[in-house]
Amino acid sequence: MDQLSVVNRILACIRSIKGIEHIFTLEEADRFRLLEIEVGAEKKAFMGMGMCYNSGIRDVLRCPVVILAITTMDFEWGCQSHMILKKGDDVVGEEVRDPSRLEYLERQTNVSFLHKNFVIYKDKVDFPRDIVEKRCCFELPALTGGEALPGLREFGDYLFCFPSTAGDVFLKKVYYEARDEWGTGTVLFGFKEA
Repeated sequence: MDQLSVVNRILACIRSIKGIEHIFTLEEADRFRLLEIEVGAEKKAFMGMGMCYNSGIRDVLRCPVVILAITTMDFEWGCQSHMILKKGDDVVGEEVRDPSRLEYLERQTNVSFLHKNFVIYKDKVDFPRDIVEKRCCFELPALTGGEALPGLREFGDYLFCFPSTAGDVFLKKVYYEARDEWGTGTVLFGFKEA
């Protein structure tokens, strides 16, 4: 089967995922522009607190086929952590979306919550000092499909990620007529073997 027909099948599969409103194949030139925008966004303090690194965007943009999807609030990516806090190679905080794991963590003495779904492991980090003094970095990793996105496994290994706010604005401007409707977001899917 040729690459174009595989890409068309991928597009049809993504289009059928709940919460996906529109889809586009990312142009090669826009990959480079998006990466420049993400690097610029990383240089700004995350939520006024510390450094951020979007490793997920880099991993997805390296894939041969990259699909942009405009999402609604109904898009659900599963219980994977969309953001982690690292000190060196150690994960010292993370987004937690699994309700039973959140319930467990709420009872732990070595855990504090930065917000409802983001935990800090107090025994691994001097919070907030390590963040302010730039010994920690928020990382946005690429996510794998798991069970949350049915149907895409038939296309081999794939990843998905979320751009920064600046990346979201750029993608909507180029592909979505600059519309930034309430409740819409962007997600990028990267397919390694399409």
